[in-house]
Amino acid sequence: MSVPAAEMLKKSILVVAHPDDEVLWFSSIVEQVDQVLVCFLSSRTHPQWMDGRKKSLAAHPVKGISSLGLEQAGVFDGADWGNPQPCEYGMRMIREGEAQKKYLENHRCLLKQLSTRLQGYQNVITHNPWGEYGHEEHVQIYQTIKSLAASLSFDLWFSNYCSNRSYPLMLNYLRGFNSDYLSLPTNERLGEKAKTVYQENHCWTWYDDYIWFQQECFMKDWDVPEDSTTSPVYGHRFPLNFVRIDIGNEGRKSKKKRRKTSFWRRFLKKWE
Repeated sequence: MSVPAAEMLKKSILVVAHPDDEVLWFSSIVEQVDQVLVCFLSSRTHPQWMDGRKKSLAAHPVKGISSLGLEQAGVFDGADWGNPQPCEYGMRMIREGEAQKKYLENHRCLLKQLSTRLQGYQNVITHNPWGEYGHEEHVQIYQTIKSLAASLSFDLWFSNYCSNRSYPLMLNYLRGFNSDYLSLPTNERLGEKAKTVYQENHCWTWYDDYIWFQQECFMKDWDVPEDSTTSPVYGHRFPLNFVRIDIGNEGRKSKKKRRKTSFWRRFLKKWE
Protein backbone atom coordinates (compact mmCIF):
# COMPACT_ATOMS: atom_id res chain seq x y z
CA MET A 1 0.00 0.00 0.00
CA SER A 2 1.43 3.38 -0.97
CA VAL A 3 1.60 6.41 1.32
CA PRO A 4 1.78 10.09 0.21
CA ALA A 5 5.25 11.55 -0.36
CA ALA A 6 4.20 14.71 1.46
CA GLU A 7 3.78 12.69 4.65
CA MET A 8 7.42 11.60 4.65
CA LEU A 9 8.92 14.90 3.46
CA LYS A 10 7.23 17.23 5.95
CA LYS A 11 9.83 18.70 8.34
CA SER A 12 12.31 16.09 7.13
CA ILE A 13 16.01 15.40 7.44
CA LEU A 14 18.08 12.81 5.56
CA VAL A 15 20.90 11.31 7.64
CA VAL A 16 23.55 9.23 5.86
CA ALA A 17 26.76 7.58 6.99
CA HIS A 18 29.21 8.68 4.29
CA PRO A 19 29.50 11.22 1.48
CA ASP A 20 28.02 9.70 -1.72
CA ASP A 21 25.42 7.66 0.23
CA GLU A 22 22.97 10.54 -0.23
CA VAL A 23 22.83 9.99 -4.01
CA LEU A 24 23.42 6.24 -4.15
CA TRP A 25 20.44 5.32 -1.95
CA PHE A 26 18.35 8.50 -1.71
CA SER A 27 18.57 10.33 -5.06
CA SER A 28 14.78 10.64 -5.30
CA ILE A 29 14.51 12.77 -2.15
CA VAL A 30 17.91 14.36 -1.52
CA GLU A 31 16.76 17.64 -3.09
CA GLN A 32 13.35 17.56 -1.40
CA VAL A 33 14.21 17.10 2.29
CA ASP A 34 14.76 20.13 4.52
CA GLN A 35 18.27 19.07 5.51
CA VAL A 36 20.93 16.53 4.53
CA LEU A 37 23.36 15.42 7.24
CA VAL A 38 26.48 13.29 6.66
CA CYS A 39 27.92 11.59 9.74
CA PHE A 40 31.42 10.46 8.75
CA LEU A 41 33.92 12.62 6.89
CA SER A 42 37.39 11.20 7.51
CA SER A 43 38.51 7.58 7.36
CA ARG A 44 41.05 5.63 9.41
CA THR A 45 41.74 3.32 6.48
CA HIS A 46 41.61 5.94 3.69
CA PRO A 47 42.99 9.21 5.11
CA GLN A 48 43.26 10.67 1.60
CA TRP A 49 39.45 10.87 1.38
CA MET A 50 39.17 13.69 3.93
CA ASP A 51 40.22 16.57 1.69
CA GLY A 52 38.34 15.21 -1.32
CA ARG A 53 35.14 14.80 0.65
CA LYS A 54 35.29 18.36 1.94
CA LYS A 55 35.78 19.67 -1.58
CA SER A 56 33.01 17.43 -2.92
CA LEU A 57 30.43 18.59 -0.39
CA ALA A 58 31.35 22.21 -1.14
CA ALA A 59 30.87 21.64 -4.89
CA HIS A 60 27.90 19.28 -4.53
CA PRO A 61 24.86 19.91 -6.78
CA VAL A 62 22.75 19.78 -3.59
CA LYS A 63 23.68 22.85 -1.57
CA GLY A 64 23.80 23.12 2.20
CA ILE A 65 24.81 19.55 3.08
CA SER A 66 26.15 19.51 6.63
CA SER A 67 28.42 17.01 8.39
CA LEU A 68 29.07 15.78 11.93
CA GLY A 69 32.72 15.41 10.92
CA LEU A 70 33.25 12.03 12.59
CA GLU A 71 35.96 9.55 11.58
CA GLN A 72 34.98 6.18 10.13
CA ALA A 73 35.90 3.26 12.35
CA GLY A 74 37.24 1.02 9.59
CA VAL A 75 34.95 -1.87 10.51
CA PHE A 76 33.76 -2.75 7.01
CA ASP A 77 33.62 -6.54 6.63
CA GLY A 78 34.14 -6.90 10.38
CA ALA A 79 30.75 -8.50 11.10
CA ASP A 80 29.67 -12.05 10.31
CA TRP A 81 27.17 -11.45 7.50
CA GLY A 82 26.43 -15.15 7.26
CA ASN A 83 25.11 -15.00 10.83
CA PRO A 84 24.52 -11.27 11.39
CA GLN A 85 23.98 -9.97 14.92
CA PRO A 86 22.56 -6.45 15.06
CA CYS A 87 22.75 -4.70 18.42
CA GLU A 88 22.11 -1.33 20.04
CA TYR A 89 25.35 0.19 18.69
CA GLY A 90 25.13 -1.35 15.20
CA MET A 91 26.46 -4.87 14.63
CA ARG A 92 28.59 -7.23 16.66
CA MET A 93 32.07 -7.72 15.22
CA ILE A 94 33.83 -11.06 14.71
CA ARG A 95 37.06 -9.83 16.31
CA GLU A 96 37.93 -7.24 18.93
CA GLY A 97 40.47 -4.55 18.12
CA GLU A 98 41.02 -0.85 17.49
CA ALA A 99 38.35 -0.72 14.79
CA GLN A 100 35.73 -2.17 17.12
CA LYS A 101 36.71 0.29 19.88
CA LYS A 102 36.32 3.17 17.44
CA TYR A 103 32.96 1.76 16.33
CA LEU A 104 31.72 1.83 19.94
CA GLU A 105 33.14 5.33 20.46
CA ASN A 106 31.38 6.51 17.30
CA HIS A 107 28.08 5.18 18.62
CA ARG A 108 28.44 7.33 21.75
CA CYS A 109 29.34 10.37 19.64
CA LEU A 110 26.43 9.77 17.29
CA LEU A 111 23.97 9.48 20.16
CA LYS A 112 25.19 12.72 21.68
CA GLN A 113 25.23 14.77 18.48
CA LEU A 114 22.11 13.36 16.85
CA SER A 115 20.03 13.81 20.00
CA THR A 116 20.52 17.54 19.39
CA ARG A 117 20.62 17.68 15.58
CA LEU A 118 17.35 15.75 15.13
CA GLN A 119 15.27 17.87 17.45
CA GLY A 120 12.27 19.50 15.81
CA TYR A 121 12.08 17.19 12.81
CA GLN A 122 8.90 15.27 12.11
CA ASN A 123 10.49 12.75 9.73
CA VAL A 124 14.00 11.29 9.73
CA ILE A 125 15.08 9.25 6.68
CA THR A 126 18.16 7.04 6.84
CA HIS A 127 19.76 3.69 6.00
CA ASN A 128 17.80 0.48 6.39
CA PRO A 129 18.33 -2.07 9.21
CA TRP A 130 20.46 -4.33 6.99
CA GLY A 131 22.74 -1.53 5.77
CA GLU A 132 21.76 -1.53 2.07
CA TYR A 133 24.48 -3.73 0.50
CA GLY A 134 25.82 -4.65 3.95
CA HIS A 135 27.85 -1.88 5.60
CA GLU A 136 28.31 -2.02 9.37
CA GLU A 137 28.29 1.78 9.67
CA HIS A 138 25.01 2.06 7.75
CA VAL A 139 23.47 -0.31 10.29
CA GLN A 140 25.00 1.74 13.10
CA ILE A 141 23.36 4.92 11.85
CA TYR A 142 19.98 3.18 11.63
CA GLN A 143 20.24 1.63 15.11
CA THR A 144 21.34 4.92 16.68
CA ILE A 145 18.55 6.95 15.10
CA LYS A 146 15.99 4.28 15.95
CA SER A 147 16.94 4.56 19.62
CA LEU A 148 16.17 8.31 19.52
CA ALA A 149 12.85 8.15 17.67
CA ALA A 150 10.57 7.76 20.68
CA SER A 151 12.17 10.44 22.85
CA LEU A 152 12.36 12.98 20.01
CA SER A 153 8.92 12.07 18.59
CA PHE A 154 9.83 11.69 14.92
CA ASP A 155 8.86 9.08 12.33
CA LEU A 156 11.76 7.01 11.02
CA TRP A 157 11.91 5.94 7.35
CA PHE A 158 14.41 3.74 5.55
CA SER A 159 15.39 2.72 2.02
CA ASN A 160 14.84 -0.47 -0.02
CA TYR A 161 18.32 -1.41 -1.25
CA CYS A 162 19.71 -4.87 -0.52
CA SER A 163 22.45 -7.23 -1.71
CA ASN A 164 23.49 -10.86 -1.62
CA ARG A 165 25.65 -9.91 1.37
CA SER A 166 22.93 -8.22 3.48
CA TYR A 167 20.08 -10.52 2.41
CA PRO A 168 20.27 -12.82 5.51
CA LEU A 169 19.84 -9.81 7.83
CA MET A 170 17.03 -8.40 5.71
CA LEU A 171 15.09 -11.65 6.15
CA ASN A 172 14.87 -10.94 9.89
CA TYR A 173 12.53 -8.07 9.11
CA LEU A 174 9.74 -9.92 7.35
CA ARG A 175 6.39 -9.26 8.96
CA GLY A 176 3.36 -10.78 7.31
CA PHE A 177 1.59 -8.89 4.54
CA ASN A 178 0.84 -5.53 6.17
CA SER A 179 3.39 -3.33 4.40
CA ASP A 180 2.92 0.39 3.72
CA TYR A 181 5.62 1.99 1.60
CA LEU A 182 6.34 4.94 -0.67
CA SER A 183 7.76 4.55 -4.18
CA LEU A 184 9.49 7.44 -5.99
CA PRO A 185 11.46 7.84 -9.25
CA THR A 186 15.20 8.14 -8.74
CA ASN A 187 17.09 11.20 -9.96
CA GLU A 188 19.78 9.76 -12.22
CA ARG A 189 20.73 13.19 -13.56
CA LEU A 190 21.52 14.45 -10.08
CA GLY A 191 23.25 11.21 -9.16
CA GLU A 192 25.59 11.40 -12.14
CA LYS A 193 26.44 15.04 -11.39
CA ALA A 194 27.33 14.21 -7.80
CA LYS A 195 29.24 11.11 -8.89
CA THR A 196 31.39 13.26 -11.22
CA VAL A 197 32.19 15.66 -8.37
CA TYR A 198 33.26 12.81 -6.09
CA GLN A 199 35.32 11.18 -8.84
CA GLU A 200 37.11 14.45 -9.64
CA ASN A 201 38.07 14.67 -5.96
CA HIS A 202 39.10 10.99 -5.78
CA CYS A 203 36.60 9.95 -3.13
CA TRP A 204 33.85 8.13 -5.05
CA THR A 205 33.54 4.81 -3.20
CA TRP A 206 31.10 2.84 -5.35
CA TYR A 207 31.24 1.13 -8.74
CA ASP A 208 32.32 3.37 -11.62
CA ASP A 209 29.84 1.66 -13.95
CA TYR A 210 26.89 1.91 -11.55
CA ILE A 211 23.51 2.54 -13.16
CA TRP A 212 20.74 4.06 -11.08
CA PHE A 213 17.50 2.16 -10.60
CA GLN A 214 14.36 3.72 -12.02
CA GLN A 215 12.51 3.68 -8.69
CA GLU A 216 13.31 3.44 -5.00
CA CYS A 217 11.09 2.82 -1.99
CA PHE A 218 10.89 4.04 1.59
CA MET A 219 9.13 2.41 4.51
CA LYS A 220 8.12 3.67 7.94
CA ASP A 221 10.09 1.96 10.67
CA TRP A 222 7.08 1.07 12.82
CA ASP A 223 6.46 -1.87 10.49
CA VAL A 224 9.72 -3.51 11.68
CA PRO A 225 9.35 -5.82 14.71
CA GLU A 226 11.71 -5.02 17.58
CA ASP A 227 12.20 -8.72 18.29
CA SER A 228 12.81 -10.36 14.92
CA THR A 229 12.61 -13.83 16.49
CA THR A 230 8.83 -13.40 16.82
CA SER A 231 8.23 -12.32 13.21
CA PRO A 232 6.55 -14.72 10.73
CA VAL A 233 8.56 -16.85 8.34
CA TYR A 234 6.56 -15.42 5.44
CA GLY A 235 5.50 -12.02 4.18
CA HIS A 236 6.82 -9.05 2.24
CA ARG A 237 8.31 -5.64 2.99
CA PHE A 238 8.42 -3.65 -0.25
CA PRO A 239 10.00 -4.08 -3.70
CA LEU A 240 13.75 -4.43 -3.21
CA ASN A 241 16.44 -2.81 -5.32
CA PHE A 242 18.85 -5.75 -5.30
CA VAL A 243 22.57 -5.40 -6.00
CA ARG A 244 24.97 -8.31 -6.33
CA ILE A 245 28.42 -7.44 -5.02
CA ASP A 246 31.77 -9.22 -4.91
CA ILE A 247 33.80 -8.17 -1.89
CA GLY A 248 37.26 -9.54 -1.24
CA ASN A 249 39.99 -8.75 1.24
CA GLU A 250 40.57 -5.40 -0.40
CA GLY A 251 37.36 -4.02 1.12
CA ARG A 252 34.40 -2.16 -0.31
CA LYS A 253 35.76 -1.55 -3.76
CA SER A 254 38.77 -2.89 -5.58
CA LYS A 255 41.40 -0.34 -6.54
CA LYS A 256 41.43 -1.92 -9.97
CA LYS A 257 38.62 -0.98 -12.30
CA ARG A 258 36.02 -3.71 -12.29
CA ARG A 259 34.61 -4.95 -15.56
CA LYS A 260 30.94 -4.34 -16.06
CA THR A 261 30.32 -8.06 -16.06
CA SER A 262 31.35 -8.18 -12.39
CA PHE A 263 28.38 -6.06 -11.38
CA TRP A 264 24.68 -6.37 -12.06
CA ARG A 265 21.46 -5.70 -10.32
CA ARG A 266 18.06 -7.35 -10.13
CA PHE A 267 14.62 -6.50 -8.94
CA LEU A 268 13.19 -9.10 -6.59
CA LYS A 269 9.80 -7.80 -7.63
CA LYS A 270 9.00 -6.10 -10.92
CA TRP A 271 7.72 -2.56 -10.78
CA GLU A 272 4.03 -2.33 -11.57
